[in-house]
Amino acid sequence: MATDVSTHPVIVKLLKELKTVVSQDLVSVVLYGSAARGEYEKASSDLNVLIVVEDLNPTTLKALSGPIAKWVRSGQPSPRLLAPSIIRDSADVFPIEFLDLRAAHQVLCGADPFEDLEIHVQHLRIQCERELREKMMRLREAYLEVHNSERKLKRLLTDSYSTFVALFRGCLHLHGDEVPAHHDEVVDIFAALAELDRVPFEEVARLKHGQSVSQNPNELFVRYYEELTKAVSRVDRFEPSSGGLHE
Repeated sequence: MATDVSTHPVIVKLLKELKTVVSQDLVSVVLYGSAARGEYEKASSDLNVLIVVEDLNPTTLKALSGPIAKWVRSGQPSPRLLAPSIIRDSADVFPIEFLDLRAAHQVLCGADPFEDLEIHVQHLRIQCERELREKMMRLREAYLEVHNSERKLKRLLTDSYSTFVALFRGCLHLHGDEVPAHHDEVVDIFAALAELDRVPFEEVARLKHGQSVSQNPNELFVRYYEELTKAVSRVDRFEPSSGGLHE
């Protein structure tokens, strides 16, 4: 059963303080990430919050600094700060992020900032390929540094998993498919669509959840890397007008 975190004490406190310091300019506060997708785990999950205000000018930023500092001191990640105009004007450069937010979010107060958001497929395809190639570059560079350390290599695998799943979500949007909320389901659908072996992803997911795997980290990395390389190739051949991923 999904955990409702909207009444979590730190969220209640944040909302109260925001309504005090930026009451006139506050548009909405939105919960996103694992908690909004129903995957929140008290011991390991963060509470990801987006704050939307009318104008992110220095005066408003100073007003927000107090509540946000307390939020961060409570152990939560710093909130994302946006304004309606930024959301509207940035949809062409951050389509994956906005689609992910629109697909799984919970409005804690105010209006839904993503209700009428439009994303164009051409912008989405470019970001999917660019981000996949950039994250693969980072993965290669990091592997050079950690391949001799089992502990660090496991950390690289598990840290990269959520990043690539987020990109797979974007690719499913690109293909016009319904995008499930849970990471494992996203991987299953994308792997089938792109004709990938999903086993390496399942093994990395097991590591992420603290479970044992049958392969040593270097062997797992090789298989994981091979399937990610195939994924980049599939997206590179995507033709928006035809509505599919092509060889």
